[in-house]
Amino acid sequence: MRAVRSAVREWTLRGMWGSVLLSAGAWGAGALPQGVRDGVWGAPGPLVTAVGATAAYAGLGLLVWAWWQLGTLLRAGAVMSRRQQWSTLGCWALPLLPAPLLFSADVYSYMAQGALALRGWNVYEVGPTALGGPLAANVPELWRDAPAPYGPVSVLTSQAVVSVTGEHHVVAAVVGLRLVALAGLALLAWSVQRLAIRTGAGGGGVWWAAPLNPLMLAHVVGGAHNEALMVGLMMAGFVAFRSGRWGLGAAVLMAAVLVKAPAAVALGCAAMVAVAAQSGWRRRCGRALGIAVVAGGTLWLGVLLCGQGWGWLRTMRTPTEVYTLLSVSTDVGRVLEWTAAAMGWNAAPGAVTAARTVGTLVGLGVVVFCLWRAPRYGAERAAAMGLLALVMCAPAVQVWYLLWGGVPLAVVAWRTLADARAKGAVVALLLLVLPAGRGPTWTYAVAAVIGGSLTILVLAWTAQRSREQAALAMTGAAETGRFPAHSP
Repeated sequence: MRAVRSAVREWTLRGMWGSVLLSAGAWGAGALPQGVRDGVWGAPGPLVTAVGATAAYAGLGLLVWAWWQLGTLLRAGAVMSRRQQWSTLGCWALPLLPAPLLFSADVYSYMAQGALALRGWNVYEVGPTALGGPLAANVPELWRDAPAPYGPVSVLTSQAVVSVTGEHHVVAAVVGLRLVALAGLALLAWSVQRLAIRTGAGGGGVWWAAPLNPLMLAHVVGGAHNEALMVGLMMAGFVAFRSGRWGLGAAVLMAAVLVKAPAAVALGCAAMVAVAAQSGWRRRCGRALGIAVVAGGTLWLGVLLCGQGWGWLRTMRTPTEVYTLLSVSTDVGRVLEWTAAAMGWNAAPGAVTAARTVGTLVGLGVVVFCLWRAPRYGAERAAAMGLLALVMCAPAVQVWYLLWGGVPLAVVAWRTLADARAKGAVVALLLLVLPAGRGPTWTYAVAAVIGGSLTILVLAWTAQRSREQAALAMTGAAETGRFPAHSP
């Protein structure tokens, strides 16, 4: 066991240094704001950007490799104690706290929505352009005129942060929203730990596949996306339902829906399992009615507290207006559009819309199937399948959307995610988005090659020691036999 602990500690430290490098690189190559009065994050020149991007990619490579090797150890039978799990998460996530935004500038939209709400404007009717000044200028151009596509809880969170930091302290507001993301990550981590015990999954493996996942660290912590709050509440709701506290579970899961609407799939799956567990149609109807009343009351209260009305039910379709490479339905539509145009058919202009419509219907069909089969599959597995299908068939797909279903999937099938092909897919997804959240440039391409090469050199230099530690850890894992799902 000493060899196992030593190997876990070694990869924890390497991942920490990767996170530190990634954070430092963001100061030159992250999604930096313009016109900031704080004076902390400036506008770097080309040389600083190139150096920062190189450091960011070197750090990302080191973090990913540490995660990869840690997963290999856990899949072979190694165990992480609770202390090791939390210390690893802290070492990998906390260095990103002071960093500029990474891989996305969406948080500037959150800030603008919070400022609009503070001024008394309806964020579901006007876009950030109404604010004017640097705050609106930092919002990505695609979203400056767009109303908020998020739920009332997300808007309330942004409003609370901006009310503390003020509109003009962008750096402080980014750090504040990242603290919210870290709180969501902590809730998620606690929840998956509890669920791992209840489902009999390996606690360390679930932890590795969910909160320690590089996609989680890079996009949810580095990008400070509200997915942290949504998924954290979603997993906490599953814990409550599994504990028999269906009222609390319904309220918490509805709170997740009030962050982002797709969490309704998780609420539906958990409700179906809770209802099916009752004997007799009277008890089932009573449980269904109770869940509906609690969820409806939470929905009404959230909308009332936000004070922005029900416009979010309309504007949640806003993200579909942008083209994303990962949207299979949009890609199919574009291919059909090009083919139809080349053949001279009149159907060309409507090909994308038709493909997106079909994709959405297919996704919704899978969700309905998962709801029906939830009592047999379990709430977490059914929700994972439904959410992943919804994402893959959606008109617009961002990398971090995959975490909606990926986290509950980790609770029931983390060993599948520890397969080399699944880990390779995570690495590929990480490389799709640049640290600055913009399109590809030669600077970032060269920086990725240099940064990756530096990581490979460091790993090659320490390869012998790593092999020896891995061999000892594997031997220790084999000698102890099958480990329990939880280690104190």
